[in-house]
Formats: sequence, structure tokens, C-alpha cells
Amino acid sequence: MKKIKVKLLLVLAFSLLFLLLGCTKSNTDETANYSEYSFTDTSWTRKAEHDIETIRFGSDGSFVYYCACGNPVDDSDLNEGYTYDDETKTITVKYIETTEETVSKIKIEECDDKSIKLNFDGEIREFVIGLS
Repeated sequence: MKKIKVKLLLVLAFSLLFLLLGCTKSNTDETANYSEYSFTDTSWTRKAEHDIETIRFGSDGSFVYYCACGNPVDDSDLNEGYTYDDETKTITVKYIETTEETVSKIKIEECDDKSIKLNFDGEIREFVIGLS
């Protein structure tokens, strides 16, 4: 009887372990990795009307957009990351909550190693590396 209980506990433990590993693997598979794109992991800056703005797209799917004073731009603090469609050159920012000012689709018009031109719903914003 004791051997049966031990075997049953081992089977349950391994089943739980496989279940947990299976969940972990699927989450990892869904995690974005955009490291092959030149626009990722770079802090792009631009002189806006009243301040300097910085935008950054992480290769892990993270997204930040803020002004020099530290405040978020265009509700960017409400985002949960982004996805990228290489065919259409469109970045889709995923938001927890949206407002009238929220722009969730950003099209890359041009990008090289020194600048990126982004289309925010018809408004073109050009960012560069190293603006101070």
C-alpha cells in the first residue's frame, strides 16, 4: 500500500511539473522578439513644440514614449507593449485603456541608422539618435 501511494504521488508530481513546463513554454513562444529590426532598442529623440520627446521600441515588445520632463506622450503610459508587422511596416501599440488622443497604429515611413520618420495617424514625427 505504501509503494502505491509513493508511485501515485510521483505520478502526480511529474504531471504537475509537465503541466507547469507546458504553460511556461507557450508563454515564451508568444513573447515578441524584434531584435532583428534596426528601430528597436534605440532611444529616438525629437524636438517637439515645447519639449524634447523620446520614443523607444524594445526588442522584447516593450514601448515607452515620454518628454524630457518625464511625462508620457499620447497616453503611452497606458500601453502593454507593441507588435510589429514587417509587411506593412506598422507598429501596433497595445493599450490597457484608450482615449480620444490614443494612436495605436504607427507606420514607419523611413528608417536608417540615424533617424526614423513615424506616421502617427497622419501626423509625421521625425526622431533622431543623439539629440540633446
